[in-house]
Amino acid sequence: MQTITDTNKLTILAKNAVMREHEAFHYQLNIDNYTLMLATLPLDAWPVDLEQFREFKIDELPVWLSDEQVQLISDYQYRERLTKLLRTEKVEQTKVMRIYDVLLAQIPEDQRETLISAADAARVAAEVVQQ
Repeated sequence: MQTITDTNKLTILAKNAVMREHEAFHYQLNIDNYTLMLATLPLDAWPVDLEQFREFKIDELPVWLSDEQVQLISDYQYRERLTKLLRTEKVEQTKVMRIYDVLLAQIPEDQRETLISAADAARVAAEVVQQ
């Protein structure tokens, strides 16, 4: 390559490492939030009398169900959705961390802290400009 110098390459690697670190952090926020939300939902198996409504949309549920039953169905459905989302966030975070580790490994250790700090400062400055 003629236009990308070694310094350019290291700067780009550092910038991408900072972006991946922030991406992993956002996945962690979701993981933490989903975990906390799951703790507020039922932990046991679906009630036998309500399991037949597992795949129903709330507006498709029979009108004879009580508000409490509808809420319970919603809670169990939400638990299943959050469980799937939590699993996805963990898998995606693992992928991002692999990329992050590979990016860091390409930056010489004696330059890593300086380059990462500069890349993060540039990221913060760009955010300020966008506001």
